[in-house]
Amino acid sequence: MEYIGDGQVWRYLFGDRLPRWTVIGSVVSLLALASVGFLLGMGVRLYEFWGWLVIVPGTAVIAGILGAGFVPTVGSLWLISLWGYVFPPLVGYLTGEWMGAGRYTSPRMLGFAYGSARAELLGGLETSVNFGLALAVIVGTTGYVAGSVIQWMATRIRSA
Repeated sequence: MEYIGDGQVWRYLFGDRLPRWTVIGSVVSLLALASVGFLLGMGVRLYEFWGWLVIVPGTAVIAGILGAGFVPTVGSLWLISLWGYVFPPLVGYLTGEWMGAGRYTSPRMLGFAYGSARAELLGGLETSVNFGLALAVIVGTTGYVAGSVIQWMATRIRSA
């Protein structure tokens, strides 16, 4: 049985510096690009197919392959969730263009609606903390472990 030292635990949790900042920087850049696109009137919905079914798991797997660390991976995925649930209502709230069924609403699971822009924003914050964080942990853990296994297998195959 192999002893896991403090350095290894740190590396698994927080990763190596370059991969960690690469993953965080990529997610922040993606969200900045999505924000600009949204402000320009484009239909940016990171929580639809391309977001939660392609971009988020892909980010987790790539983070695992690169060894970016578990905590930065989950945090980056939660930022994507936070953006999806909070940014559109925040823009609607600040511009005064919010309406009950417009592009400034957060994603809905059951089709309920909020009565004001402020309630929409607070509901998006609550949902991103309650639902988005849990989903980021589940998807992040699964994807990160899958990426780590892929990296481990690739290393074993190269050394054989």
